[in-house]
Amino acid sequence: MKNNEKRMENILLGLLLALLIAAAFFLLVGVNKNNFRYLISTRGIKILAIVLSGTCVAVSTLLFQTVTDSRILTPSVMGLDSMYVFLQTMTIFLFRRTLPLLTTPIPKFFITVGLMVTVSIFLQKFFTGKSKGKLLYMILIGMIVGTFLDSLSNGIQMIMDPNEFLVLQSSLFASYNRVNTTLLSIAYIIVALVFFWLRKDMRTLDVMSLGYSQSINLGLDYKKLLRKNLTIVGLLVSISTALVGPVVFLGLLTVNISKELLKTYKHKYLVVASIFMSILSLIIGQLIVEKIFNNSFPVGTVINFVGGMYLLWILLKERRIG
Repeated sequence: MKNNEKRMENILLGLLLALLIAAAFFLLVGVNKNNFRYLISTRGIKILAIVLSGTCVAVSTLLFQTVTDSRILTPSVMGLDSMYVFLQTMTIFLFRRTLPLLTTPIPKFFITVGLMVTVSIFLQKFFTGKSKGKLLYMILIGMIVGTFLDSLSNGIQMIMDPNEFLVLQSSLFASYNRVNTTLLSIAYIIVALVFFWLRKDMRTLDVMSLGYSQSINLGLDYKKLLRKNLTIVGLLVSISTALVGPVVFLGLLTVNISKELLKTYKHKYLVVASIFMSILSLIIGQLIVEKIFNNSFPVGTVINFVGGMYLLWILLKERRIG
């Protein structure tokens, strides 16, 4: 047991070292005495945004996979990403000219986070219960709602003014080139409070990963913990998405790689590894976009492509095993 824990700690140290090297390279490449202040300040904000969104996505995906007992599901199946696209579309379409205040960053951030969390809580209230079937029913409803919102968004985008559509497009893809520093500070405070709320749940999450029946037999209040964790998932996904845009496959990619590396059920290790892996992936993705492709497309495109390929590999692997 001690050897296994030592191995996991060494893996975490290796990930941290790789993360620090990647972050240092990202901050310092191309820096000289003439541009030092400008590049360090702008890249520092990007690093802070990457750390926040990577943490939110990693933890939310890990919690969601724990409560759903599935390695291929992400919080996006609850329709939160589709809700984000719909809210951005409706805000610009309805209020950009009549109530421009609502389209400014801070009001739009709080409106987006509030409505996305409300949707998450709504799904829990009406569709979660004391069985896995109820949880899967919630996921099914979330997917249906997501498809419906996607259709509405596409329809509205087709009749939008071209200039408004261009403004909308810039907010529909994950990007770290337009982060609002005030929102970033607010988001860090909210996420810190969420982690304070979650801090004592690592061992209960270990038990929840055993499944509903085993959790009940071991004395857990499964329904209460399920709702708490799904609320946290909704909060983290909402904050990350509202701040930088949706990154659908990042959590799927990094959480599964962390599980493969550590080969453990203990969330105190999985949470840290997933966070490190997410931040490292985002930094590498941002470097690829900036230095190789000259910012010709957002980092979310790279992450979603790699994550989508990894999802296909997982499905093919599970099929061969089955």
